Amino acid sequence: MAREQRNSVIHRMAQVAREDFDARAMSASKALRLALSRVAERLFSLAVTVSTVEQVSLAQPAIRDGLGDDGLLLLLDGDDGQRGALQLDRQFLASLIEVQTMGEVRSGEAPSRILTRTDAAIAAPLVDGMLQLFDEQMSEGIPGYVPLGMRFGDMIEDARTLALTLDKPDYDLFRITADLGIGARTGVLNVLLPRLQPPAGKETAASSGGADSAGTLENSALNAPVMLDAVMARVSMPLDRICALVRGQTLTLPREAISDSQLLGAGNHLVAPVKLGQVNGWRAVRLLGPEVLSGANPALKNMEKSVRHTEGDEADPPTPSGMIAESPKDATSLPSAGRQIEEQAAHSQHSA
Repeated sequence: MAREQRNSVIHRMAQVAREDFDARAMSASKALRLALSRVAERLFSLAVTVSTVEQVSLAQPAIRDGLGDDGLLLLLDGDDGQRGALQLDRQFLASLIEVQTMGEVRSGEAPSRILTRTDAAIAAPLVDGMLQLFDEQMSEGIPGYVPLGMRFGDMIEDARTLALTLDKPDYDLFRITADLGIGARTGVLNVLLPRLQPPAGKETAASSGGADSAGTLENSALNAPVMLDAVMARVSMPLDRICALVRGQTLTLPREAISDSQLLGAGNHLVAPVKLGQVNGWRAVRLLGPEVLSGANPALKNMEKSVRHTEGDEADPPTPSGMIAESPKDATSLPSAGRQIEEQAAHSQHSA
């Protein structure tokens, strides 16, 4: 019974993410990612592959520092007097202009120049189409969602002026990093929206269900985010070569790096062997079970044997391999090898 009640931090994180994913197939980050890619392809035949979507909560006084003055700043007008903002960095804006004027995105960094209202007019169709499709997907995927009705408003000179225009106390900043023109250039698009409120039913259920454990140290620790790094290979080179590395330079990796990668946690401790891949357009890693540990990761294999020897017949059977994607909202699963490492650590502390 005690063994069944033990949950590692990683296991709890995976369980919470999986339950959240099952509860709603759509999220604001996913809706923005899909809307941007589809509208860019439909309007301009521009290939946009979103690599990451980072969501950050910003208080109104932090808007100026959160966005900065680099790139094209646009004011968004919404229903009921709501306002938001959108920012395209120079690489994203240059790619958008090039695909409309020359039919393709040129490789290389876009030169720095003064931005004008003509640039804002060129970006307006993409902005309106993306925000309209965002509302449509959120309405279809999340019951009770109230559309924001955001659309292109005006060009803003700097972040200070923008911050004075926005009066809501809290905002959600979505920082989207995308490959443009099939790898020709990488751009960043920031979308600042008023804080999205959950539907009334979910908000009530969440508040009543977590009333007993809210504010406790255990609840905060078990639900804390955990950063994991997928390492393909390690390359050793002299310091002078490292200092001479430039963007676009190619490094040679062994062919087996894709199928023999490792998932590392804090302090570079080994969590599990993984295989690189993708899920729904996201870069992802597949967690491999203990059956692949022979020869590849002897330390992890020995750890698993130690756990089975300690717990005897009560050890959990191997679970199927799962997927961890870049976004914490995607479905994820913890393999038995990773769980047993955490259980071994707990057992060692108890024995000590």
